[in-house]
Amino acid sequence: MLRSSDFDPDVLVWDSRQRAIEYAEGNLRNATELLDHTLLSRPGTHAVVTACLPGTAKPKYTSETLDSIGVKITTGPHRGRYGWVSSDDVRGAHSTQAAVSP
Repeated sequence: MLRSSDFDPDVLVWDSRQRAIEYAEGNLRNATELLDHTLLSRPGTHAVVTACLPGTAKPKYTSETLDSIGVKITTGPHRGRYGWVSSDDVRGAHSTQAAVSP
């Protein structure tokens, strides 16, 4: 599930891994880049993780590193679209289906 911070829970889904990394590191060049290369997803949007690259983003004001997460959006108006987010924007979704034993 996609969800950012409590302060601003919407999630920017970037069209490339490198842009997502640059944004997480605080290297946004201008507002046009943001508008042209992102989808704005509401908190609670479901997505499937398609890739995870550990420790690829290093935010300026913290010592932690963030993972770059490739996602395919599965609910909402951007359903079926692919993109990239940081590990700060991904939450586990609780499954409503029971596990099936073999």
